[in-house]
Amino acid sequence: MKKFLVGIAIFAALAVLAGLVYFLVVLKKTTPTSDQLAGNSFAPEIKSFRGVLADVLDDIKKEAEKIEEAVSNPFSGDKNKTAENFGDNGFTFAILGDTQRFTAGNSKGNFQKAVARIKEKNPDLVIATGDLVSNCKGKSDNNRDYANWKNILGPLAEKTYAVQGNHDRVENMDECDQFWADAFSFPINGPSGFTEFAYSLDLKNSHFVFLDSDKPDEHKINSTQRDWLERDLAATKKENTFVFFHEPAYPVSSKMTESLDFDPAERNALWRILEKHNVKAVFNGHEHIVSRRKIGGVYQFVFGNTDSFNHDLPVAGVAEYANQGQGRFGLVKVNGKAITVETHGPDGALLNTFTLAPQ
Repeated sequence: MKKFLVGIAIFAALAVLAGLVYFLVVLKKTTPTSDQLAGNSFAPEIKSFRGVLADVLDDIKKEAEKIEEAVSNPFSGDKNKTAENFGDNGFTFAILGDTQRFTAGNSKGNFQKAVARIKEKNPDLVIATGDLVSNCKGKSDNNRDYANWKNILGPLAEKTYAVQGNHDRVENMDECDQFWADAFSFPINGPSGFTEFAYSLDLKNSHFVFLDSDKPDEHKINSTQRDWLERDLAATKKENTFVFFHEPAYPVSSKMTESLDFDPAERNALWRILEKHNVKAVFNGHEHIVSRRKIGGVYQFVFGNTDSFNHDLPVAGVAEYANQGQGRFGLVKVNGKAITVETHGPDGALLNTFTLAPQ
């Protein structure tokens, strides 16, 4: 994104310079008529600087519109790359959660195993639900952690989007945030103060929104993000909307009172917005299990243990589905308004499948 903006500025400067050279050196000739040739009265047409500049600016505008279209929708022109052919409004996306205990160079690590299986599935995009690295304290080795994380993803990194988790900003938060911004180039259409931490994008018939549940404080998606979210959801015309943030609004097990339920009033204000705008599903991490729970009209899916340690399973009746174990990842299949959420193990085995009823 930043490279695009710099590129536009450079292009504009070069274009204006070219216009000056054109004005001073090149004379745009028109084709002479037969009368002009007979009367030897033909003369080249000389454009004024204002005329040349208008042409140049028009070219810049057209080029900028092309760039803006590509930036605002990173999937513009993207073909259906999935193994399954769902048609014009079909695609898949994978979910990774809580990879913070990964070890670089360990081909047998759970993160590495999950990535290998995801590559086989060939999704259109990959989403990480936070706690990418372990205990960022703003030190140089934390900067390397993000580089190692992206290296494990390999080619998938180009179509991967993520949200921050509490382990991604433990101490020296400004430095940790800068590491995040340096490591990724996420959309910058979010609210003020949350550039590349809260943002949205579209893919085919669906809208994706990413929020930060740990910035500036843990356990809260603050009013700045909620106000932006309200506007963003009101503006979309897509059939499906998916929302992603790290800490679940309604934890089912080990993170109760250590998630958005820490402040029920703030949590409830967020959930009312999600219900109001008919969000199809919310995806979180934080709890190191897989779970599914419906709150009001919105499903909450937790994928929190791709490469971490196990948390306890919920007691009976709290969640519709729960699974414990490392190396878990999700695969979401979208076919128009039909949405199926799959849970996979590190060997790619299908552990659970659930289809949301079309709204």
